[in-house]
Amino acid sequence: MININDYNYLNNISDILSFFKDKSFLNLYNSINNDKIKVTSNLIHNKEYISRKEQFLFNLDNYISYIKNNVFISPLELRYIISLTLYNKYNKILYSDIYYYDNTSLYIKEFKNMFMYNYNKNVFLLKIYINIEKLNFKELVNLINTHKKRTYCLFETINKNNMNFYIPIIESLIS
Repeated sequence: MININDYNYLNNISDILSFFKDKSFLNLYNSINNDKIKVTSNLIHNKEYISRKEQFLFNLDNYISYIKNNVFISPLELRYIISLTLYNKYNKILYSDIYYYDNTSLYIKEFKNMFMYNYNKNVFLLKIYINIEKLNFKELVNLINTHKKRTYCLFETINKNNMNFYIPIIESLIS
């Protein structure tokens, strides 16, 4: 576990701490080595270097903030969606040794990819069974913000075994 007092620059510490209860997240966090990353501006961290684990938490905090700044649903559903979008091939941005403020456009691009990954996989599968249009990030966020309820289903793992459960829910969201 982390010491909260060491990370007073994190805006979403309660969300991040909740992830530490998940074994997958703990494994992810514990796999990070403690190499140092140069910080170009010490206004946030008050030091010249941060560890890779600090960088990971800082990047995760920025990801959470980015999603919260775009998606306006209940905090519990939002936390759930964020947890569903954490574990995919685009989460490598969370490990990046590029300091966030040195290339925010790269981070935002990859944050969008992380967020969209499960949704895109689900749409690819659902297209076989229902008429569903693939939305871009802005359109998907608009759909979530408009419907608000149960939109987390768009990010859950949909497969042929549970398709019958999801199709009516997804159809109600897209109609």
